[in-house]
This record gives sequence, C-alpha cells and structure tokens, in this order.
Amino acid sequence: MENEDDCSSSESEKADDTAPDGGWGWMVVFGAFMINVITDGCSYSFGVLFTHLLEYFHADRSSTAWVGSVFNAAPLLFGPVASIIAKRFGFRKATIAGGLIAASGMIMSVFVNSLSALGLTYGCVAGFGISLPYLASSVVVMMYFKKRRSLATGLAECGAGVGTLIFAPLLQFLISEYGWRGALLVLSAIVSNVVLCGALFRPILIHRNREQCITVHNQHSKENLNAETVPAIQLDTENGNAFESVVEKNPLRVERQSTENLNIGKRYMTVESNSLLGGSMSSLSKVARIDGDYKDSKQLFHKQTKSKCKQRICRIVDFTVLREWRFVIFLISNFILYLWYDVPYVFTVDRALEIGESESRGALIVSSTGVIHTVGNIVFGFLGDLKKVNRSILYCVSMWITGLGLALVPLSQDYLSFIAFDGIYGFFVAASEALSCVLVADILGISKLSDGYGILMFLQGIANLVGPPFAGWLYDSSGSYDNTFLAAGGSIIFLGMLYATVPVYAKIRNNLLNVK
Repeated sequence: MENEDDCSSSESEKADDTAPDGGWGWMVVFGAFMINVITDGCSYSFGVLFTHLLEYFHADRSSTAWVGSVFNAAPLLFGPVASIIAKRFGFRKATIAGGLIAASGMIMSVFVNSLSALGLTYGCVAGFGISLPYLASSVVVMMYFKKRRSLATGLAECGAGVGTLIFAPLLQFLISEYGWRGALLVLSAIVSNVVLCGALFRPILIHRNREQCITVHNQHSKENLNAETVPAIQLDTENGNAFESVVEKNPLRVERQSTENLNIGKRYMTVESNSLLGGSMSSLSKVARIDGDYKDSKQLFHKQTKSKCKQRICRIVDFTVLREWRFVIFLISNFILYLWYDVPYVFTVDRALEIGESESRGALIVSSTGVIHTVGNIVFGFLGDLKKVNRSILYCVSMWITGLGLALVPLSQDYLSFIAFDGIYGFFVAASEALSCVLVADILGISKLSDGYGILMFLQGIANLVGPPFAGWLYDSSGSYDNTFLAAGGSIIFLGMLYATVPVYAKIRNNLLNVK
C-alpha cells in the first residue's frame, strides 16, 4: 500500500507539472471569462433590479435583499453538489446543463407574484444552474495552467468586472423599456449562452511514465508490459474524472464502461478515487490497476461494491484539510469578506438615490466599479505569478485597502467621490478572486485543491446568503447606509490583519531555521 500511496500523490504532481500552460488553454480561459461575464454580470447588477423590486412589492430592504442574497449565495452553497455532478457527468456536460437550468429559472421568475416565489425561482433554481458553470470555470483553468496559473485565473475572473460594466446599464435600459419581468426574460436568453462556453471545456491528454502510476496484478501470468509501452492520463473534462490507459505501439481497444471502470482488451481496470469532490482531476489521487483478466476482475469488483460506500470512494469531502491551521485562517477570513462582498453591488444604486443622484447615475457607479475591478483582476493575476511577490502579503495588504475604501464611502456626498471610494474597493477586492484559488493550492498543495476549494465555496455561500439581508437590516434600523459601509469596511480590514498571521509566522519560522 505504501507504493500505491506514493503513486497516488505523484500522479497529481505529475499532472500538475505537465499542464499545457497555453494552447487550447487560452480558449478555456476565454470560455471561463465569458461565463463570468454572464453569471457575475447578473449577480453584481442586482442592485439595479433591487430598487424596482422594492417599489413593486412594497417590501422593506432586508426582505427584498434576500432575493439577491439567495441568488448570489446559491452558486457557492451548491458548490459541493455541483462538484459531484461534474465528477459524474463531466465539466462540459455539467456546464451546458447549468446554463439551461439557470435560463429556465429566470424564465419562471417572469411569472411570479411574490418575493418568496421570486426567491425560489430566481434565487434557488437559477442560482443552482449557475453553480455548475461557476465551479467548472474555476477548476478547469487551474487544470490547464501551472506557471501562468495566477494570470490565467485573473484573466478569467476579469469577466466579473466586464459583466458588471455591461449588465448594470443594460439591465437599467431593459427595465425602463420592458419592466423588470421583461428584463428577466431577456436575461434568460443571454444566460443560455453559457451552453456555448461549456463546449470549450475539452479534455487534456498527458503522457507519463508507466512505472509511476500503473501496478499490474496478473494472476495468470507474470508477463511484463512492453518496455516501450507509454501510458497516458487523460484529465477528462468531458467525463469529469481522470483515467489511465496503456498506449502501446499497437494500442489495445479501450472501451469506456463508466467513470470508475474500463475494459482494456481482456484486462479490467479499476480507478480508485480519494474524493468525489471537485472536477479538477489533476488534484484527485488516483491509482489504476489492471487486475488479471476481465472475468476474475469483474467478480472482484462485485465483491468490493458493498464496501465502497464505507471506503474512500464515497468520501465526498476530505475534511483532513481542516487540520492545516493556515487553511482554517483563510476560511475564516474569506467568510468575513463574503459577508460584506456584495454590499457595494446591492446597495450602491439605492445609496446614490439617498444622496440625491439619479438611478441611472447609480447604475453608472456600479459599472465604473466593474471596469476598475477588471483592471484589478489583471494586475493581481500578473503580480501573483511574480517569484519575488509573496502572495499572502499581497492578499493581506489588498484587503486592508479594500476595507478602507468601503469605510470611506459614508464621506461621499456626490457622484465623483462615490465612484472614487467604490473604485478603491473594486480594484483591491479583485485580489481575492485572482489569488484565492492559488492561495488554497499554496497552502494545501494541488492534490487537495478540490477539497479545499469546495469547502471554501460552501462557506462563502453561507456568508453571501446572510450578508446582504444583515446589511439591509442595518439600514432599516438606522435609516442610513453609513453604518452598513462602516461595518463592512472595518470587518474587511480586520480579516486582512487576521490572515497576516500566516506570512508573519512563515517569516519567523524561516528566521529560526536560518539561525539553527
């Protein structure tokens, strides 16, 4: 078993080492970018819809904010479910299905007559649909890149800023022309384009050394495989998992039986998985075995089936990642960030009306924040790939300035100052999107990325769910958005200080080691 464990860990490392770092990977980045344009554009422009829902349903801000809160939180809360679906059906199919479900949810929202029903159709159904491409677009980019991982992730995440830039004024125009129901109908057609983006997520084929990851158990002969045999691992975004096949000069016919089993000629291959969570198959530990001939292996497979659910194949999440204290600190800091993350997007238009600006100018402030956010994603993606830059310190400093920008918003009493302070937030909060996935890989290693990122997404979803309604309650209780933005800014500054313990500890530890 020791050799198998070594093989398991070396596989994810090998797959990571041989990431294409270009080629079709840039088309994958483009697909992820467009998915973020559409999904995040809808999410971050909810503030435009928010004011019209307030007027139409005559509800308070806290109750109305629940609709956007559920919609923004659902892609994260359904992250583990989306991971299992991607594992079973593959990134491409999951993304296409997600686009169709999200579009259907928005179509159903056109016919509802209450906020609770809107929360179900727009929030839960459409939000669940978005969770599938949201997960796939994040993980697939990581599979295709290693050296340029931060840059590729940053470019893909730029879609959030571009989407905010486009969708805020677009939604304002659609509502003015067709009402909020007609606007949602048009949005459903736009969201359906996620289907085309998902078609870009095609598999990767990586050749590797036979000795590292294939153990041959031939009960009937001790023949060795041909020394010139070259196995290949396909990081299969089509079928959602990695499988290995033996590619010889005269390749045997490989017939796919399921996501867990293969027929290779007369030999039977079983692929074991440490975790079902996540679609990043470069991060899942796999050991492929050829267990004698097909007949014997089939019997062995049926004997093992009953115990699989008690073994590692049915472990949905590997919670051992929570033993890493640095990851726990990162989870806490991200929870705090996402508790307040949507405050500028949900309440900016309403606050613009509060200080005497028009609704169209409020939408323009949101769009301007999106433009600045796009630039921030590119900048932090580039900085994150520089060898001389400590990503943890970069993240901490960015969060301090992000919180400062929000805390200064109450000082803005006109259009330009509001754009300036919201712009500070938009630029520096981009560090979270560009660096989060990479920081998880830095802390846990690429082999644990899927499990760590899945847990992170779930906690972000909980924070997204309760954050906007709580921020709306602060307004309802005080009659002003000042307390909302001050609380948001102070909390984000605190999380930057909290996570600063990670690079400080690393620095002290390195100094002690150097002294010894």
